[in-house]
Amino acid sequence: MKLSRAQLSWILYDMANAAFALIVRTVFAPIFFKNYAAENLAPAVATSYWGFVSSAAGIAAGILAPWLGTIADANSGRKKYLGIFMSAGILATVALCFARRGDASLVLWLYFISLVAYMGGNSFYDSLLVDVSSRGGFHRLSSMAYAWGYIGGMIPFLLCLGLLMIVGSDSIFGVKCSFVIAAAWWGTLAWPLFRNVREKPRASQRINPLDGFRRLIATAREIGNYRNVVIFLAAYFLYIDGVGTIFMMAAPLSQDIGIPPGWLFGTILALQFLGFPFTILYGRLARRIPARKLVYLAIGIYVLITLIVGIIPSLGSAGAKLAAFLIAAFLIGTSQGGIQSLSRSLFSELIPRERASEFFGFYNIFGKFTTVLGPILIGVAVWLFGRSEYGITLLAVPFLAGAWLLSRVAVPSERRH
Repeated sequence: MKLSRAQLSWILYDMANAAFALIVRTVFAPIFFKNYAAENLAPAVATSYWGFVSSAAGIAAGILAPWLGTIADANSGRKKYLGIFMSAGILATVALCFARRGDASLVLWLYFISLVAYMGGNSFYDSLLVDVSSRGGFHRLSSMAYAWGYIGGMIPFLLCLGLLMIVGSDSIFGVKCSFVIAAAWWGTLAWPLFRNVREKPRASQRINPLDGFRRLIATAREIGNYRNVVIFLAAYFLYIDGVGTIFMMAAPLSQDIGIPPGWLFGTILALQFLGFPFTILYGRLARRIPARKLVYLAIGIYVLITLIVGIIPSLGSAGAKLAAFLIAAFLIGTSQGGIQSLSRSLFSELIPRERASEFFGFYNIFGKFTTVLGPILIGVAVWLFGRSEYGITLLAVPFLAGAWLLSRVAVPSERRH
């Protein structure tokens, strides 16, 4: 598959924001919060606060993205709003460097802003898929972007690990420098998209923010006429929220379990190596096997992961807990990129091309690592049982419900298999 300059630039953005997803969201921000900003809080309580703020950010991004998506579609402004959200995310990430010991509230607010910006921007980025590819190339291009996103996250992450080896693994200065590295990587690799990707002209008239809100209400009502879209979004909400929760909460959960930081960093790095080939594999298999069946496979693997995490507290030795953690991590690496990339391309098949930003705005209410239900379940599990791992086990139910709903969707490309 020969890629155009626009397609390569679109893929580069996935590599760009992967630095935030891995370095900030997954690894260093949770540790920075629990060990530095919230050092006076019990670990389980800090984890629950982190989860609730993550849920609030998902809700906020879910409200903003569809509204602005209606304006972006009408005004050919997808890149403009992507740039605004990206800039806010970069600035909030850098601002984390100014937090001091005990500044739990400040860190939570800055993380909230950066996470809303990251997730909100993804709706505009995802919607550009219809501008850089034809329907026949959706699955392959989407999978390639997610796969290269693993490489995009791994390179700056290695830089951060190298820095920590020099200044010390427990150095707050090293962690703050990691935030700067993530922000710089995000902004630098995103630049080609704004230069080379061209939005296709829209037939609709330009609208203002108030008109955008009115159109959003109309779109929300109109989506009800797209039966496949409604069912898919409901299914996607249930299973992708679990995917995002498991990845996002990996670092704080590992601390609750007692996994040494060195093992955590090594495991996350290994996930990037695993994620690249397996995501490419999912994309290639989708040329021969219906993409929906591959999503079923990934959901089944994630159900197994929830069960493995749930038994970790009952394991007697630290070695057994570490082994279970590593098995769960390996399974995540095999399917995380595949389930996300094929879900995005499946959705692209179901929507009208000329209204991609509007529809992807709703898609990203539950979209790329947008987490609402999962962190709430973890927080509730902490308050009720004192163990965050049980919240992960509860995710098996929405995973299975999502698979059942997905079976009710009529997918156009399956007629060709």
